[in-house]
Amino acid sequence: MRLKVHITVFLALGLAAIGSAQENDLSFYENQAKKDAYKEQTAIFLNVDDEKDFWQDQVRYEKELKTKNRLAYQVYMTSKQEAYSQHAHSCNNQCTHSDYFYEKASIYFTYKANENISKGAVGSIVQVASPRIF
Repeated sequence: MRLKVHITVFLALGLAAIGSAQENDLSFYENQAKKDAYKEQTAIFLNVDDEKDFWQDQVRYEKELKTKNRLAYQVYMTSKQEAYSQHAHSCNNQCTHSDYFYEKASIYFTYKANENISKGAVGSIVQVASPRIF
């Protein structure tokens, strides 16, 4: 009996540690998104090629994050969306940004985390989750 209690306690502590680690990992991506957004909003480039390279690196980072960790990607993009919304509100058409900036900003403004789920996956989820009526 005592062994079962110890195993249950260790299992619960292990799950709590994993959950805490995931939460810390996700908060890292939330903070990183805010830092990246600030850098993007305040960046000054010497020429168009430098800016183009900068945005290509950003797109590459986001694609890699999406393939490696979809949940972290969603947290990152949602945080970016919030940061860009705050910037747009504080800017109030007084800021001047490049076409590259506005192109990327439009992606953040229109990002929806649920759009990343395919229609086939949603259909199978609905099918599994819906009760059968005989």
